[in-house]
Amino acid sequence: MSDMPIIKLRAHRETPIRAGHPWVFSNALIGDIQAQPGVLVRVMAADNSFLGIGTYNPLTSIRIRIISTADEQINETFFVNKLVLLDKMKQKYLPSQTNGYRLVHSDADGFPGLIIDRYDQTFVFQIHTAGMEHLRPLIISSIKKAFRPAAIVERSDVSARKEEGLQDYPVQVHLGQIDSPVDFLENGYSFLADVLSGQKTGFFLDQRDARLQFGMICSKRKVLNLFCYSGAFSVYAALAGAESVVSVDTSEAALELAIANFKLNKLDPASKKYEFIKADVFDYLHSLNKSADFDFIVCDPPAFAKSKAKVEQAIKAYEDLNKKCFELLKTSCLLASSSCSGRVTLDDFKNMLRMASGKAGRDTRVIACMGQAFDHTEKLSFPEGRYLKTIFVEVL
Repeated sequence: MSDMPIIKLRAHRETPIRAGHPWVFSNALIGDIQAQPGVLVRVMAADNSFLGIGTYNPLTSIRIRIISTADEQINETFFVNKLVLLDKMKQKYLPSQTNGYRLVHSDADGFPGLIIDRYDQTFVFQIHTAGMEHLRPLIISSIKKAFRPAAIVERSDVSARKEEGLQDYPVQVHLGQIDSPVDFLENGYSFLADVLSGQKTGFFLDQRDARLQFGMICSKRKVLNLFCYSGAFSVYAALAGAESVVSVDTSEAALELAIANFKLNKLDPASKKYEFIKADVFDYLHSLNKSADFDFIVCDPPAFAKSKAKVEQAIKAYEDLNKKCFELLKTSCLLASSSCSGRVTLDDFKNMLRMASGKAGRDTRVIACMGQAFDHTEKLSFPEGRYLKTIFVEVL
């Protein structure tokens, strides 16, 4: 630890760290820092008191990401102990018959720039930052030691790496053999995660709470699932006794995964009750006329705002999309609308829905408002970690 570079903060800049916020910005540092991207550093307050150990990157405005506020070795023992502790905590709060969940949610779980999703005995991780890039061997060895998994897959094929000065990293299987999607349980339902080529780490685990709520109120309804991806909402609808379920996605591979998930849950995808449509969602919505008959629409698009500069453009796209959904819905019908754009706040999203419903000539009321599932940790001291918003509204 003595060989770690020491970085001192300006006076009165230590309060957020002591309160649990994991980021230190460039304007909080004193002096010319001579340290390479990704190295571990010791962070000190202006009065020379110890604040924490973090990873450093001079290429980003977030210069330091805190990994520990204790004066300790960052080694395999540190990683193993934290991973085991996180796993015990998250399993304690998981719903029954669920073995697919987020083990590590980056900065909010004390591993800045690291995502680990667990699908039963298959672990999938992503590295987003230079700090975790340096610690890759430690990440792999610690997962092995802590859990003795059947497989470990790395999905560091994410654009966020470029902001950290990192190169693209190909999908890689570090342990075991994976040649097809892996199965896991969520609320007693069976699903497949395409861990090698699917979106994110293979499945949208963060919508678990919304799917459960959705399943409770979609019985006997005619459901339209837009941007369906793996068809998880569609499976919940079908198993809950929906009258019909239409699943729409632009990806053929996504629709194949959705169909496979239907079969896995002993649902017949060839039934007249179910339809899988390959189409651009915006084009599909514009192709529908007033005779279209849906009374519950799920609209869960990909992130429209991946940078601050695109927030206004994203909100306009959300508004256009949701306006069209509202136009299809009559009295007592429901819309479940989501945004996974972290830069679009909950207030922004609610206001967008208000504008969209108003322009569609629909008065609405909120039935439920949810964020990401608890295993995608949200710390009160780190509001930047909140990203997912899902709002259920009923047309009056």
